[in-house]
Amino acid sequence: MTQDQKWMPGRADRVGRLGWRMAVVTAVVAVGAGVVGAPPVASAHDRVAARAVGSGKTGIPGVRVYDIPQRHHVLDPVDYSSGPTPPVGGPHHPVWQNADGDVYDRPLRNEHAVHSLEHGVVWVTYAPYVPRRVVDALARKVEGRPHRMMSPVPGQTAPVTLTAWGRQLSVTSADDPRVDRFFEAYVQGPQSPEPEGPVTGGRATP
Repeated sequence: MTQDQKWMPGRADRVGRLGWRMAVVTAVVAVGAGVVGAPPVASAHDRVAARAVGSGKTGIPGVRVYDIPQRHHVLDPVDYSSGPTPPVGGPHHPVWQNADGDVYDRPLRNEHAVHSLEHGVVWVTYAPYVPRRVVDALARKVEGRPHRMMSPVPGQTAPVTLTAWGRQLSVTSADDPRVDRFFEAYVQGPQSPEPEGPVTGGRATP
C-alpha cells in the first residue's frame, strides 16, 4: 500500500465508531449521576448530598454539634435512639413537615421533622411538664416565621430544646438570650444541607 493508498474510514465505519463512543459517554454520565443500580428517590437525593455543609460555629454557649453521616430518604420508620432526643438529622421520610412558622400541639413524626431540619429549619420542642406561659412565649418566637416550627416531645429531658441539622441547644425558658441567637445562626444556616428547601407543601399535621 502506497502513501496515497492509506486507509480512510467510510461513512459506515465513522457512524459505528461514533455510536460506540456515545454509548460509553452515556454509561459514564449515568453512573456519575447515580442512576445505575440505585432507587430513584435515593439517587435523586444523594446528588444533592455533594453540597458542602459549613461548620456553623457561632460561639453560642451550650450548643452541641453532631456529625450526620447519612441523610437519604426512607419510607420505613427510622431508629433515632442512638442520638439525642429530638433527633438532629439522619435518614428521613421523603415528605418534610411544614415549618412555615407552624406551632403543633401534638408530637411530630421524627422522620418528617428531620427532613425539615435538612431544609434549614429550627425546631423548637418542649417537655410535657413545661408551664403554659413558657410554651406561649416560645410560640410567639415561632408563629408566622418561615423555617421555624414547634411541637411537644414526650421523651425529652430538657425543658426546652432548639434543634437544627446537627446542632442542638437546651434551655429552661424562652427568655434565655441564646434562643434568639440560635435562630439567627441556624435558620437556613451554613449547617443546612438544603437551606433553600421548601417548608410548605409537605405534611401539615402531626
